[in-house]
Formats: sequence, structure tokens, C-alpha cells
Amino acid sequence: MADYSSSAFLKEIKQDFLADQWPTGCVRCRKEEADNIKSKRQLDHDRWAEHYAQYQLDSNQWITASIAFGNTCNLKCITCGPYSSSRWNTESKQIYGIDIKHVKFYRDDFVDSLISQAPGIIHLDIPGGEPFLSGVAEQKILLKHYIDSGQAANISLHYTTNVTIFPDSEWWAIWAHFREIDIQLSIDGIGKRYEYIRHPANWSDTLNNTTRYIQKEQELSNVRLSVSHTVSAYNIYYLDEFFSWCYNVGLPRPWLGTLHSPEHMRPTSWSSEATEFIIKHLSSSKHKDVHVWMDVVIKHSNPDKFNEFCKRLHQHDQYRGTDFKTTFPELAPYI
Repeated sequence: MADYSSSAFLKEIKQDFLADQWPTGCVRCRKEEADNIKSKRQLDHDRWAEHYAQYQLDSNQWITASIAFGNTCNLKCITCGPYSSSRWNTESKQIYGIDIKHVKFYRDDFVDSLISQAPGIIHLDIPGGEPFLSGVAEQKILLKHYIDSGQAANISLHYTTNVTIFPDSEWWAIWAHFREIDIQLSIDGIGKRYEYIRHPANWSDTLNNTTRYIQKEQELSNVRLSVSHTVSAYNIYYLDEFFSWCYNVGLPRPWLGTLHSPEHMRPTSWSSEATEFIIKHLSSSKHKDVHVWMDVVIKHSNPDKFNEFCKRLHQHDQYRGTDFKTTFPELAPYI
């Protein structure tokens, strides 16, 4: 944390912001906001506006942090890669020639460093890998420190989970001390399409865990659920279906973020003919959010990436033993 606070990287980001310029690393939020999609930057700012308004730019203390404790994951989602999922390594080497080993994103003194650099922290984002598999022991040491120090009641926690794991009783006992636990269920489709995208997950297990999470939210006053859905070439056609499913099972309105990398899997990578078909389908949706994404497809259609998409699709199907055409029959004629 101390190294980060004094790094040239952070100094450059601050200078960009003070000059009213977008830092290079913020391109995703910039693009989403330009397309009328509410970015994570905006969502976080709206939620913590009062705290951010009081924050001093020259302060060396942090009030919020996003900490990925590693890339340990039990899935290799088709739209992910080895940087975020340890399970991707062998497939990534064979298809893309990229060799990324299992990663631990923190040093052994990380917990003590975070505590000293951010004594007044109020919010922690804990993404993955899968957060209930990555650095679990270190996470619990950190959280127990905040309980023992009496700070937990003023701290909110945000997890992004692939929903294949339901936390055991120890997690819930720890979380009982905190101000709020926001568990974001990251689900990119339903049924067989979910299993294809979130390989090798089982939809029945995820559905069962979703029901258990909903029950916990109803039982516990400091727990709330949110939903994230990464929009890609694989699921852009099925957005209306996903919104309806969330509504029917009692989940909140999902937040949709576009896939930026790899480029050939972006929702705008279909051929011109397929794009027209997708746009027509999205236009019939009763959900306003779906119409926003219809506009994104119209604005950013990039059929130049379609051949690459098809090539990689067939390679992954062959490697995994999956079949795009039977899983996505509406789009199969365009492959």
C-alpha cells in the first residue's frame, strides 16, 4: 500500500483527473458513460457522494479500496481469461499462446500494510478470481481485525461472486458485525447458455445458491443482493430473457457492463446480417435497459471482428467439448 501511495502510476492518475482528463486505465467507464450506460464509477460515486465530497485530495489515507486477493477460480468463463481465472491457464496456452500462472495479488505483509495505510476505511470491494476461493484466510484476518477494532459497524463490503459457492456459517458470523454486505451475483445467462458461458458450472447448483442468497437477504438486515451481467457476443441476443428471469425469481434489476476484452467477443462483433437480426429482436423488449444495448450495437457494430470470433468459438468448442450451435440455436444460422 505504501508503495502504491507513492507510485508514479498513482501520481499520473491524479494529474489526469486534476487536468479534467480520463486516465488510460479508465477507458471502460468512459466508453460506457458515452453510451448512456451507468458505469461503476458513477454507481459508486452516487452511493458514497457525501464521503467523496469530504475527502481531501492530498490525504494519504484511503476510505475505499478494491482488493482482488488472487485469480483462484473454479470456472473458466468463455469471456474471461488467465489473468482473472487460474483455471484458464492450460486452455489459454493452447489457443492463444498466453501462459499466466496462478497469481496471488498481495504480499505477505499486505493485511498489516492495508490497516496502516487505510485506518479510516469505510468500503471494501472484493472481486476475484472467485472471492470465496482466493486468499480466504487473509480476508478473514483482515475482517476480524475490523471487528476487534470496533470499525466493522462503519464498513461496507462488496463481493462479486460467480454464485457456484455458498459461504459457510463462519462467513455469515463475521459479516454480522459489518454495516452492509453487498453480494453481487455475477450471472451471464440462464440454463444451458449459462453453463456454456460459465464453463464448467452447473445451472441447477447456481439456481439453488441464488435461492439461498435471496433467503439470506430476506433474513438479514445488513445483506443486500445485486446482479451483474457481462454483455458479450454470446448473450447480447438474450438480454430480454435475462431481465425477465431476474424479475421472476425476485432478484434486483441487473447491472449490465460490456465486455471489452477480448475484442472479438464484444457484443458488437457479429456480422452485418446477424447484427440486424439481433437489433430487431432487442427492439421488441419491454425492458428499457435492453433498448440502451440495442443502441450500443447499432452505434458500434464491428463486423471486422466476426471472423476472429467464429475462429475462436470453434477452437474453444473443440477444446471444451461444447457446441455453440445447439446451445444458441437462434444465432446458429449466422455462424
